Amino acid sequence: MRGLGRKPSRLLLPLLGLALGAQDVQEIGPFPTRDMFPLAMPSMVYQPVDPTPVGQGRWSVSLHHVRGNTFEFSDILKTQAPRDSEGRIAITKDFVLAHASEYASIPLIFYFDEEIARLTLRARYGLGPRTEVWMEIPFQTHSGGIFDSLIEGFHKLGFEQAGRDRVAKNQLVLVVMANGKLLFYNDESIRGKTQDPVLGLSHQIAANDRWRLSLYAAVKPPMTDTYSVYRSGWDQSYGFSARWQPLRNHVFYGGGALIMRPHGNAEYTSMTLGGPRNTLGAHVAWEYRRNPRWRPFFQLYYQTGFLRPQVYQKLDRPSLQHDLGLHWNPRRNWVLSFHYMNNITHNENTADMAMGLRLERRF
Repeated sequence: MRGLGRKPSRLLLPLLGLALGAQDVQEIGPFPTRDMFPLAMPSMVYQPVDPTPVGQGRWSVSLHHVRGNTFEFSDILKTQAPRDSEGRIAITKDFVLAHASEYASIPLIFYFDEEIARLTLRARYGLGPRTEVWMEIPFQTHSGGIFDSLIEGFHKLGFEQAGRDRVAKNQLVLVVMANGKLLFYNDESIRGKTQDPVLGLSHQIAANDRWRLSLYAAVKPPMTDTYSVYRSGWDQSYGFSARWQPLRNHVFYGGGALIMRPHGNAEYTSMTLGGPRNTLGAHVAWEYRRNPRWRPFFQLYYQTGFLRPQVYQKLDRPSLQHDLGLHWNPRRNWVLSFHYMNNITHNENTADMAMGLRLERRF
């Protein structure tokens, strides 16, 4: 009898362990990291795509709010930028107009100091078990921002950035000069401006218990202007996305794409000296799944250079950024994610840092 009394407990404990281990794990995919550099805002840039279809007849809707801080400028301004009475960099329109001719031999000079907040509504719909369509609509705000003190404090730990501690905090100044002429200047905020939508189609071409592989294509129709001036062309993206799970608690993602950027309006094409280059983008990511509700992730995000080589700037060089975050799955079909993105290569061609929140609902 004593043996029979212990038998239920011997059965229940393994069953309870199986039940806890078999909690439904919602597939989230790689994080849709995006470069927040000002020159990249009018155009399409590389973004990772989920290789796992959402499912026939199913929807996934998400809101992603990310704020990126940028303080980057051409090399020549590191020694020739004007200073105010306190010794801090102070670029004004009067200064640019008065001194632009002094830079007539230089093809491109830029000075960017701003923060961009981007709110993106994204929807995915499963056309079939392996095929889905998706769309995203972004809204942008440009301002002086709130991150300058935080970033300046971080750089004091030993990660120096030229001029960061010598520039007025939370200012908004954007300057682009070419061959001694001022092409663009802005020091006014923009609130909640609608940007071009992106339309995409994904199809899973292979899958088994451990890995999946999908191909996708996307297009960004030119429907809006950035800074009320620049309109890109019909930007396109063609790529692949993969998922690999060699172990139960570890999932790896990877992918790459070609970004094609045809000419846009005259202002956009002249600002980028003949138009931005077609680029390649790629990502690799790791997600830890020991706890199905709390899943940390780490992602590397790579892009080739945005423009052709020019003197006194590094916009032709590749960039590497990292995205570190945490997914929280509070209940079935709901996921809240927090992420922190930072620049690794420091080629003055990416945002310094970005932080964001993303909420996703599937039904």
